[in-house]
Parts: sequence; structure tokens; C-alpha cells
Amino acid sequence: MKSHTARIRSVIAALGIALITAALVAGCGSSDTGTSASGEASMAATTAADLWTGPTPTTTPMSATDAKAIDDIAAQITTATGKDLPGFWIGVWDAKKGFYVNAYGKAALPDTAATVDDHNRIGSVSKTFTTATIMRLVDQGKLTMDSTIEQVLPDLAKQYPDLAPITVTQLINMTSGIADYVNTGAVFKSYFKDPKHTWTPAEAIDLSQTLQNAKIGTPGYTSTATIILGEMITQLSGQSLEDAINQTAKDAGLTQTALPAAADASMPAPASHGYIFAPGVAELKQVGVTGKPGTDVYDWSPSWGGAAGAMYSTVGDMGTWAGTGFGSTLLSKQLGDARLAGPTTKSDAGAYGMGLLHWGDDWVGHTGQIIGWESFAAYNVKDGSVIVLMVNETGSLQNPLLGLLGVASPELGATLLVG
Repeated sequence: MKSHTARIRSVIAALGIALITAALVAGCGSSDTGTSASGEASMAATTAADLWTGPTPTTTPMSATDAKAIDDIAAQITTATGKDLPGFWIGVWDAKKGFYVNAYGKAALPDTAATVDDHNRIGSVSKTFTTATIMRLVDQGKLTMDSTIEQVLPDLAKQYPDLAPITVTQLINMTSGIADYVNTGAVFKSYFKDPKHTWTPAEAIDLSQTLQNAKIGTPGYTSTATIILGEMITQLSGQSLEDAINQTAKDAGLTQTALPAAADASMPAPASHGYIFAPGVAELKQVGVTGKPGTDVYDWSPSWGGAAGAMYSTVGDMGTWAGTGFGSTLLSKQLGDARLAGPTTKSDAGAYGMGLLHWGDDWVGHTGQIIGWESFAAYNVKDGSVIVLMVNETGSLQNPLLGLLGVASPELGATLLVG
């Protein structure tokens, strides 16, 4: 399987091509206007005196003509992918054209139709919740952006002294140089041998530190950093990791999103099933894992993703979350401004900073992948436009879905292509 950094890069490139060539609309919405992202609930739930505010996504439904244009592209996707892509979910909140959310294909084979209410696993979009939660603790004075692993997690620093001086800022910005436990075939080989094994944060961190050349290296995208942030949250919040992150989701106005307990492999009904077909088989082959076409991973444990990738959500809730600047409305103006101001590092993961990918001056967001599902969410900090995409097959978000679907402005398309 491609490294996550390479996947992000290729997904962005494919999305950019789609946005320019298809030139539809930027907007995302649910059939239920109650899923619009106002951010008001999150602001009411925090005690910060001076909160970040930004443009909120539209609550005006898209015209029938613009909605049909999206449906027509979706029909092309269904024809082109056949059995290799069971289902996909689209949400568009365009500042000028309104919002539209729809679901296509199958949530579960052979004949369960996808609906906008389906829960899907969101992979690394989970990182945006973890980073927002740790920054809420900064606002509460529980730690600072300069706090080190040694100061917050002394036992971990003692176990792995190379980690001791790394700061919260470095963890959030992906500049720590910590090896990525996911960016190796080891985690997937272990996962496929025992897909229902309940992973612990310690196992993920230990794996990262036992990789060849695992000492601190060149800064780059690493899920290990987010796992460590999750351990900091547990240490400082007085809550379990799940309770702390789920509180953040609730305070942002989300009702269908959660980080489940590590031993819980279920999702609320209705829920999609995740699959491995030809695209996923090809990716898994790159890390020496033989995937069987048609494999249903619905009851496989997502715990290996932990704070970095184990959450689930719906397309509507993801639109709400993106519309809060990925939880930035829960932060002080100082931290919210810093989070959304721009990238702090550039690598093959793209321009990254404060837990978010940055595209040009206006768009922030994240991609997500966990075996069986992939997702994409983006927010325009200038006009409040939001884009959400979800699929229930490993490897299908990039190609052909993003190669056919233009669900944003030509401006964003051009930005992603060159950014």
C-alpha cells in the first residue's frame, strides 16, 4: 500500500484534475438542512472568551439543475467502476450555488442501497478531531504548544529518550521526525493475520520505534505523532481518549460522529460495509499483503488507527465539522487564527500545519483512509464552502471517483494542481 503521504499527494493531484475538467459546483449538503454547519453549538459549549469565527456554510438548497449535474457525474462513476466501487457519498456546500448531499450505489452488498444517513469510517480525518482536542487543552492551560513529550508523558520519554524533547507543535505540524507506524507493511501484515485484534496506543508507538532506522529522522507525515497526542489527551483531560474526542465532536454540533472504544468494531445503524476490490488489492500488494477481492471488513477492528484514524461519521456530520474549520470554532481566536493561517511545512504530504492540509490561501482539510473506506473533507476559510467525499472501498477515492467528479470551483482545482 502506498505510504499515506504518497496517497495524499496523488489524491490531491487527481482531485485537482477532476475539479478543472468537470467544473461543477462547490457545495455539500444533506437532504436534511439540519446538517448544515453553523458552528453555533460549538461556540456555546466552550468557555474560551475570545473564539475563532469564520464564514459558515450555506443553508440554501442547490438548484435542481446543479444537483442534476452532480447526479449525472455520479452515474458516470457507477458505470465506470462497476463492482469495484460499491458505494460513494457526496456533500457539497457552495457559497454561491447552495448545498447538496447524496449517496450512490450500495452501502452493503448485495443490495443495501447507500443513503445520506450511512455511517462510514473516516480514517485520518480523525486527526483533525485529535488536534482540535489537544488545542482545546492548550486553551484551558493544561499544556502549551511548547510542552514536550518528556513533560507530559515522562514514562514514554524514559522508554524512548529520543522522543523526550519533541513538542506539541512538532507533533501537530508533522515536523517531529518520528517514524510512522502506518507507513510500513508490518502493521498491515499483522492486521490481516488477526483483523479483530484490539490495538493499543503503546503497540502503535512501539512499532514505530522498532522499525529500521526508527530514530528521529526527516520531518514528514506520521500517524505516530497523532497517537502520542492522543496519549497526552488521556493524561491531561481527566477523561478517556474516546470521551474527550467525542466531547469535542458533540460541542461542534455533531450527532453521528464518534471515536469508538478500542474493543468496539461496530458502527451505529445505518452503516456501510467496507470492502476490498481491485483498487484495494493493488495497493495492498505494494506492502506484501494479499487481499482477496470482495473481502468485507465491516467487523474488522479499526483500533489500529486509534486517535489517528479510528473514527466514524456521516457525510452530513462531516460537512458540519468541516464548516467549523474542523473544530476551530471551539478554539481561542489566537489558536484558531494560527491553525487556519497557513501551512508550516511542505512535503510529499502537501502543505501541512496545525493538523490540517492547506491548499493555497483559502482551503484547508484532510484526507482519510482505513482499510475498507476512504474520505476527503475541505473547507474554504474565505467563503465557507465545504466539500465531503466518502467511499466504501480501499483505494477508490483517488481513481476513478476523483477522476470523474468535479465538485468544487475551478479556483480550488487549479490550487490543488499546483499546490
